[in-house]
Amino acid sequence: MDFDNFLKNQIKIGKTNWNSKSELIRAAKIKVNGQSNRILKKFEKHFCFDAALKKKNKAIKMYFDSQIPGSFISVEGAANIINQELPKNLKIGETIIYNRLNDTKFNTGNLKGQTLDNQVSKTKKYNVNISSSFQQKIDEINSKSEKFYLNIEDTQAGNKCLRLKIYKFDKSENIVNSSKKIISGTKINTTFPPNEDSIKEIKQIINEQTK
Repeated sequence: MDFDNFLKNQIKIGKTNWNSKSELIRAAKIKVNGQSNRILKKFEKHFCFDAALKKKNKAIKMYFDSQIPGSFISVEGAANIINQELPKNLKIGETIIYNRLNDTKFNTGNLKGQTLDNQVSKTKKYNVNISSSFQQKIDEINSKSEKFYLNIEDTQAGNKCLRLKIYKFDKSENIVNSSKKIISGTKINTTFPPNEDSIKEIKQIINEQTK
C-alpha cells in the first residue's frame, strides 16, 4: 500500500491520533524524508499529532490542582508521582514540570517549584532544633491513620523541614483480598517549616483530604 492510500485508510478507520508525524510515517513502513512529509501535508488537517502531550498535560494538571494553592512542590517528587499515572512510554522529566509551573494559565494555583534544599536555605524558619515534645506531636498525628505520613527531613544545607504525604488508595487486585484497599500513589507531597503553625495547617489539610 502506498503512503497516500495508507493515510486514507487511517482516516477511514478513525486512527487519527498520533504522537508525532514521524511516528505516523514510520507506521507506514517508509522513510521520514521530504517526499513523505509532502504527501502527509495534504492530509495533515485530518490528524492530531499531540496525543502524547495532551495525556502528559492532563496528568500534570491533575497533580497541580490537587496541591495546596501557593505552596512549594518538589519538582523531582512531582515528576515521580505524575509518572505513576502515565503509561511507561509517556514518562515525563523535570523540564516539563518547570515549564508548566511558569505557565500562569496552566498553574492556576500559583505553585512554586523548588528543590528541597534551595527552598529551605532561604529562610530561617527551617534552621531549628527539633524538641522531643515537637516530635511527640508528629508521632501523635501519624498514629491516627495510615492514609498519610508526616516526618522530619534533613537537607544538604543542614536544615530541617516537615514533609507531609497523603496517599491514594485503590482496591487490591488480589481476588482473595479484593475488598482490601492498597496504596496506589501519592496525592499530596509537600513540605512545611517545622513549627507550631505548620502543625495546625497540616492537621487542617489532613482533615480536608481524608474525609
